Formats: sequence, C-alpha cells, structure tokens
Amino acid sequence: MITLVETGAESLHTLEGALDRLGFLHRRAPDPDSAGSTGPLVILGSGPFDPACAALKASGWWYGLPQLAAGGRPVLGIGLGLHLLAEGSEESPRGAGLGLIPGIVRSLGPGVKLPHEGWTVITRNRPHPVIPEARGAWLFFKHAHALEPGSTTLHTAQHGRTFSVLEMRGQTLGLQAHPEKSGSFGLAFLEKILAGLGEFPAARAGN
Repeated sequence: MITLVETGAESLHTLEGALDRLGFLHRRAPDPDSAGSTGPLVILGSGPFDPACAALKASGWWYGLPQLAAGGRPVLGIGLGLHLLAEGSEESPRGAGLGLIPGIVRSLGPGVKLPHEGWTVITRNRPHPVIPEARGAWLFFKHAHALEPGSTTLHTAQHGRTFSVLEMRGQTLGLQAHPEKSGSFGLAFLEKILAGLGEFPAARAGN
C-alpha cells in the first residue's frame, strides 16, 4: 500500500489517477498516524519551499517521515517533494530540508526562462540494478530550482545547466520530473521506480 503524504502544495488527484491506472493500492495520509504500516511513502509537490515545510511541520510529517525512513520505509519525493528531502534550498537560506538526500537545491538561472516548464529529454548518469535506463526518453517538468548532480544521482537533464532528475540514497528516491504528467513513458517509469522500492500493482502482488 502506497501512502501519499499531504503537503498542501499540490493536488494529489493526478498522481492518484496515475496510480489507479497502474493498479497500485494507495491512501492519503494527513499525518503519520494515518500512514499504512508498510509500503512506500510518496511526497508530491510544486511551488514555494517554505509553505510546504510549514505544512509538514504542522501535520507532524516533518518529524515522522525521517523516523519512518530510518526504520526502513521506502520514500519517494516527486517535484517539490525531492527538494523537501534534500538538505536545503536557496529559496529558504535560513531553513533546512529533511536531509534524506544530500545536496542543496539551487536556481536553474540566470540566463534561462523560469520556471522550466515542459518536456525535456533525460539521460542516465550511472546505472542501477533496480532503476530502468531512460536513454532518449522525455519527461514533463515544472520547476525553477533543482539539485546539481552528485554521488547519488542516477539521471540528469539540462535547462541552463545540468541538473539532477533522479536521486537514490538507500531506500529514498527523489524525482524532479512529474511522471504522472508524462504520458505512457512516465507511467511505465513510475511503475519501475516503485518496483525498485518493493511495491507492485495489486494484481501482480496477489499472484
């Protein structure tokens, strides 16, 4: 069962629709006490960093998410969710992220149109046994900030500079693109990422 962490930063309807089409069981969780006992925790968002941090602190997820991750629960951050999992963001110089993924989120500018919104090709930065290669594949993005590639980066893309698309540190993943808005490839990519975290569609899991 996938637990969807509510941040108040973005509607979950599109992601829920994508998970339904793929056959994954999922539930919204406004606080850690509402989370399922097993399965990945997925945090989705877009927009400013600070309001999302405040929402997570108000709900208890700011403290609950790292505790569950430390206990072995897989975590996937999508869009702003990736930024929240990082150590911090230029959007909030005095603040901090959850620190589950290394690095500071920085602006894609200057010299490029912001936000970066639309389809962009992604490139595999290094192989991983449970994450698929996506050579020549395109995903949908909507962001003005991103992590620079580092030791935990699996895929990258370019807009003004090379930036991280997919991060993996243990059982924690961060995805800058929005696979739920990226057509058939995005759905397949999301399914394979969730499989890498040990989660499978309900029909397959029951076989």
